Amino acid sequence: MPFVIPSEGGCQCGEIRYRLIGEPIFLAVCHCTDCKHQSGSAFGMSLRMRKADVELLQGTPKQWTTRSDNGNPKICVFCGTCGTRLWNGPGPLGNLSVKPGTLDDPSQLAPRYEGWTKRKLPWLRIEGLEASFEEQGSSRRPASAS
Repeated sequence: MPFVIPSEGGCQCGEIRYRLIGEPIFLAVCHCTDCKHQSGSAFGMSLRMRKADVELLQGTPKQWTTRSDNGNPKICVFCGTCGTRLWNGPGPLGNLSVKPGTLDDPSQLAPRYEGWTKRKLPWLRIEGLEASFEEQGSSRRPASAS
């Protein structure tokens, strides 16, 4: 199913709303420590978007900066009322990593990649991915088949 543009999303309480107006770069599953903590689950997901393709429609998100598992600074953008993480970034290339669970209809997306598999829980299997990486991004060597 093709990604419907524009697509909208927002936080749990509805204070923050945004719209995606461009094609996603990719959707990835992330097993880094921060994504697991942030999602409260076995992994997080990141929908890579160009910053210019993400429009803030309503509200004023808050942000804080932490360090990612590779040591780089990561800007975390969230709702100050309900705490929902909306996106991270912009990163070094100017892209945002939108949290796809905040979309009104996340069912139209399927992940293509997974990163930080060296931190992946041993019981977790995800079918149908194009590639897996031990750390972050395509510049790292692919992980062995899981």
